[in-house]
Amino acid sequence: MKHELSRFETRDAALDFAAKFVAGGLESAIADRGRADFMTSGGSTPGPLFDRLSGWDLPWECVGVGLVDERWVPLDHDFSNESLVRTRLLTGKAGAAGLIPMKTAADLPQDAVTDRNAAYEPHCAPADVILLGMGGDGHTASWFPRSRGLEAALAPPNGETIAAIDATNCPGAGSNTQRLTLTGPAVTSARMALMLLFGNEKLDVLERALASDPLDMPVRHAIDKLGPRLTIIWAP
Repeated sequence: MKHELSRFETRDAALDFAAKFVAGGLESAIADRGRADFMTSGGSTPGPLFDRLSGWDLPWECVGVGLVDERWVPLDHDFSNESLVRTRLLTGKAGAAGLIPMKTAADLPQDAVTDRNAAYEPHCAPADVILLGMGGDGHTASWFPRSRGLEAALAPPNGETIAAIDATNCPGAGSNTQRLTLTGPAVTSARMALMLLFGNEKLDVLERALASDPLDMPVRHAIDKLGPRLTIIWAP
């Protein structure tokens, strides 16, 4: 079945809806089993959503927060997803949530796969709510088109939760080419998924992705596999 696409006239309206969506999913999971797992993307788009969620009145001490992917940069780097989550989400009431870091002290992301797989696997079996984004090249998570490690990340041989990606020569990755990412099964098994898109260009990218090979525009893999569990929110 197809994903849902919800259009809003303003970004504020889209973000308000997104905050209710995420909070509702977490509240439902906590009511069902006493805890919830929220996997979130970084980048520029989620910041205002994190600001809204940080003050949301729910039992955050029952929530585990993990990352969809991470650049292999220090925590104080401007492009650290963990830093964004710490400073914009895990403040206020949401400061009681538990964070599952993805970046480690290992020199290379490949050296951290085993350790982070053990840390993330219990929280992605399945995750209750996952927040995705989409780049102009059709990537989501750190699934960059034709990147080294992409095929193994989308379909890990033993169902692993974490994979290393080398995005060298992938323009969408910029200078931060070494990454850890959730794998295809970890993302697409989520109970609820939200993709937040802003601007007309992103609608064009989405349309192209739905007609493309997933190795060329990997966001299609997530869209196809999540199906009706995915809600795409768009605003101009």
